[in-house]
Amino acid sequence: MLSGERKESGSPRFGKLHLPAGLWINSPRKQLAKLGRRWPSAASVKSSSSDTAPREPHPSSPRAGLPRGGRGTGAPRGAPHPVFRGPGAGSGGGQGARARNRAPQEKLPPDRFALSFCSLQEKIKEIGDRQPENQPEGTLEAPLSIDEVAAELRPLMSWMANTTELLSYVQEKVLDMEKEADQEGLSSDPQLCSDLELCDEAMAVLDEVIMCTFQQSVYYLTKTLYSTLPALLDSNPFTAGAELPGPGAELAAMPPGLRPTLEVFQTALELTRQCELHPDLVSQTFGYLFFFSNASLLNSLMERGQGRPFYQWSRAVQIRTNLDLVLDWLQGAGLGDIATEFFRKLSMAVNLLCVPRTSLLKASWSSLQTEHPTLSPAQLHHVLSHYQLGPGRGPPPAWEPPPAELEAMDTGDIFESFSSHPPLILPLGGSRLRLSGPVTDDSLHAELRRLRRLLWDLEQKELPANQRHALPVASSP
Repeated sequence: MLSGERKESGSPRFGKLHLPAGLWINSPRKQLAKLGRRWPSAASVKSSSSDTAPREPHPSSPRAGLPRGGRGTGAPRGAPHPVFRGPGAGSGGGQGARARNRAPQEKLPPDRFALSFCSLQEKIKEIGDRQPENQPEGTLEAPLSIDEVAAELRPLMSWMANTTELLSYVQEKVLDMEKEADQEGLSSDPQLCSDLELCDEAMAVLDEVIMCTFQQSVYYLTKTLYSTLPALLDSNPFTAGAELPGPGAELAAMPPGLRPTLEVFQTALELTRQCELHPDLVSQTFGYLFFFSNASLLNSLMERGQGRPFYQWSRAVQIRTNLDLVLDWLQGAGLGDIATEFFRKLSMAVNLLCVPRTSLLKASWSSLQTEHPTLSPAQLHHVLSHYQLGPGRGPPPAWEPPPAELEAMDTGDIFESFSSHPPLILPLGGSRLRLSGPVTDDSLHAELRRLRRLLWDLEQKELPANQRHALPVASSP
């Protein structure tokens, strides 16, 4: 997400923001990484019909039996070429069952998924042009507000939500086809194997669309957070005459230093609701935002303790209060479980600094390690060795790790890596739309007819003039 470039002093300051191209994906087609635990739940995004943890595949699903009955034995599947059945074939992505009536030698016309993916890439380029990562030298352009960022991301998040629904629909259709084939003894039928392979390739493109829209969404949201988060370490919540807000407080009641960060979270949550994003993807979006926030703040905390009096009880109490206010607000927004999970390391580092000085002086290295297990030995040693006990007072000998442990410790490794984020796990099931049901919305019919015309025209342009035909008339999509 962020470059790992540091100044010569070892500072975790980052030269520029990078597209999070290293996001892993765990889907019915890709098994590049697995989580050993489930994503924390959020009260407002729970789903009874799906789970964010990887599930065991159905014995006959595309995840389980590749190559099965001849599937997967052809060319490498790194470059997907999904299927499009033509304007008269009906709606529904990669409907392989209809292809049984297709002659084996029939040429497949251009696919609709690749066209959609190209349109998505154009939209991403358009957003990137308006928010350049590296501005020309000598130009100072004000960053976009969170409302402007939300306006840019709304079409991408809608794309992610719709593609997730479509992927779930295709998965269910594939399972139905394979179940029917098993019952009829057609598992090794060459035409069926070809149809299933085409469906698999269609799902590959849907995977890529979800991955791409997720990457872009979290990229621009974290880019906005990057400028708001430092206030959590610097601002004083104890302003004169003001009472600290309780759980469930409105954004306007929060201390001024916390509002910009919370506004990013609030806007992102509203955006996911407006776009009806799958609950599992909502959880993972905020998991990534909180992962970034935790790592960014912890790295700043580690850096600012070097060479100046920053690690002291009074400052720690302010940071702890700010963090508690943020966590309480997120709890009220239904994101408390996710926030608690991903802010755990920062929370523990701040707790260490909040220990009263008299109690801290009585502690030993081993007891402090036991009480703060999420901190690495290098991070714990860094905080203790720079803790401000007063003028001319250094850390007591009891805080020193054993010689062997100190020798094995990489004291320069005190910063969190932004590449250790959890993988993106695509939801299985839990779709809300009835894609196989009747369509009664006239405006949707009109839009589908327009799309058919566009696709038909693109297909006809690829044919010689003497082979072109008029668009078939259909009473319904």
